[in-house]
Amino acid sequence: MRIRTATIAAVLMMAAWSGTSRGQELFTDENRFYLAPIVGVSWATLVDEQYQPLVNADLFTAGGAGGLAFDRANCQIRLEFEGRYRDSFSTSQQEGPLTADLEIVDGWSAMVNGWRDFAITERLGIYGGGGIGAGGYGLSYTDGVTGLPPLLQGSDRHTEFAWQVGTGVLYALQERITLDLGYRFYSVGLGKTTINGPIPDLKLDPVTTGLACNEMLLTLRIYEPFRRW
Repeated sequence: MRIRTATIAAVLMMAAWSGTSRGQELFTDENRFYLAPIVGVSWATLVDEQYQPLVNADLFTAGGAGGLAFDRANCQIRLEFEGRYRDSFSTSQQEGPLTADLEIVDGWSAMVNGWRDFAITERLGIYGGGGIGAGGYGLSYTDGVTGLPPLLQGSDRHTEFAWQVGTGVLYALQERITLDLGYRFYSVGLGKTTINGPIPDLKLDPVTTGLACNEMLLTLRIYEPFRRW
């Protein structure tokens, strides 16, 4: 995935250096609506209440965004809503006859973002910004003797405050289509999962976890998608 990302970045820089044509500018003198499919890789870390890493995983992420781009001098400001999904991941640890299993499923985020775009040439630009919203995932945990019913277990779905910041490179394929290669740091707040013991109704100390992700995303931004081409 990192090799693919480097290749895409090199292609974009070579295309920008090769020259531009009038009438295919990155920014126009009008406010525009856009839709944008998003795909990428998320290097995710499950953290504890002290923000110490528990599990690391490389995940696929995909989703989309819709927003408005407002024209400004040498740039534009974009306000958008973004929704994305992240792959599940799990880990298993064994020490002698004891086995502990942890699984994270159905990672999602719904964010309201603000981005500031700056034009470098007629077709090449950079941007920065961030967003806030909500994120969530399901967590399940079991611990016990291998081959026997678990002694400790718990599962819960978390929905917590989430935020992200990011930056990236923009390249206008044409006036209404822009390619975006960007980096994001995304974080979901801490949530507690109740752990049940072997005795009915015995509640143990909950497990507190959060999620932090470094992400590389490829976005195809389509302006005025419902207007005739």
